[in-house]
Amino acid sequence: MDNIKEINGVYITPLKKINHPKGDILHIMKSSDIGFVGFGEVYCSEIKYRAIKAWKKHLKMTCNFVVLVGGVRIIVVDDRNDSCTNGVFNEFILSRNNYFRLTVPPGVWYGFTGTNKGANILINIANLPHNPEEQINIPEKNELINYSF
Repeated sequence: MDNIKEINGVYITPLKKINHPKGDILHIMKSSDIGFVGFGEVYCSEIKYRAIKAWKKHLKMTCNFVVLVGGVRIIVVDDRNDSCTNGVFNEFILSRNNYFRLTVPPGVWYGFTGTNKGANILINIANLPHNPEEQINIPEKNELINYSF
């Protein structure tokens, strides 16, 4: 992260893992955490190995991504005209071995791909219930976002 200009409003929050001989405890989010702006729903998304789910931008929803199973590479792109990080791309790999929560604010594009051959499960703690009218989806290959997975 040292040489990366982080996108304004995108937060990386290290998460606590408690090792236990009968099964580990993995913290995800508390209401007092940065990135928590209310509760709408929690859902899981399976991303198959090398499958690409891109691109999405929420207009109102804040997403909080955590990966408990497998690995997911998430690309975040800022095209907000009024942002000091307009034009910046960030790439993150979330996994149980690289355990943190990634907060993506409204107005920022994201896409992801599965990095493990087995299951790759992403959890999203969203501040709003899903509403297809508050999001924009564009295909992976497009003229707006110049990125190759």
